[in-house]
Amino acid sequence: MLLKNKKPLVSVVMPVFNAGDFLVEAITSILNQTYKNIELIIVNDGSTDSSKAIISYFKKRDKRVRVITNKINVGVSKSASLAISAAKGVFIARMDADDIADVKRIEKQVEFLFKNKKVVAVGGQCDLIDSEGIKIGEKHFPLKNNEIKNVIFSHVPLQQPTLMVNMNLIPENFVWYDENYSSAEELELLFKFFKFGEIANLSETVLSYRMHSHNTSLINPKKTFYLTLKTRIIAILKYGYTPSFGGIVASVLQTIFVTLAPSSVIYPTYSFLRGMKSVNMKNVKNNFSLAKV
Repeated sequence: MLLKNKKPLVSVVMPVFNAGDFLVEAITSILNQTYKNIELIIVNDGSTDSSKAIISYFKKRDKRVRVITNKINVGVSKSASLAISAAKGVFIARMDADDIADVKRIEKQVEFLFKNKKVVAVGGQCDLIDSEGIKIGEKHFPLKNNEIKNVIFSHVPLQQPTLMVNMNLIPENFVWYDENYSSAEELELLFKFFKFGEIANLSETVLSYRMHSHNTSLINPKKTFYLTLKTRIIAILKYGYTPSFGGIVASVLQTIFVTLAPSSVIYPTYSFLRGMKSVNMKNVKNNFSLAKV
């Protein structure tokens, strides 16, 4: 039980598709965590680049690495679900294959979940980096459950690769991801988590989030937004979420803007309104093929 074991197993779930350029950094950042009782479940989702060789290298050298291989690419949602179904941990943490976790990320999040028994999911703050690992900005997220619940109808309040979940608080038959989603899948997940506990973010930076021109939100920002809008409507109809008046107004204004504006100005405007500091999109290199949200 959680209360009796101060060092419970944490299962880190990492879907991988053609992430070879940055995969070494991502895996190393997890295996070098100050918190050692982890298993890293990597799903090689039909990669055709160097990802397979890199995964094999780490699997041979660290017994904490477990590998699931998809013969064909099935997408991030289904791959993450496969890894979660194989996980043995009391806590499950998400990680993307091109990001870099802070060395104390897992330690800090486990400590937080011990102290906050009602919290089902916790994230944290993010630095933004380009393909060369140079910091190009910051992302800031609300800290407390009521703040997160209030803003979720207007923007995503938790970065998915910072997510850690307390499995003691969700049922065994819980369905994590809708596999029909190519993006915005994490937003629906957050709406579902509200039924089982609180959601929070650490005030500390726990992740360097990689920005590149193959980010799903940059490739097709209109599609990403409409999937997000669909998820918010489903949350009202299916999960009993009640948006604030301000959230409704913000969502309507966003819909009008995204519908009328050219795709090229959508993300820069979003970044400015979210208060992302110093983001220079010229530094986002066009040399990576892993789509991410």
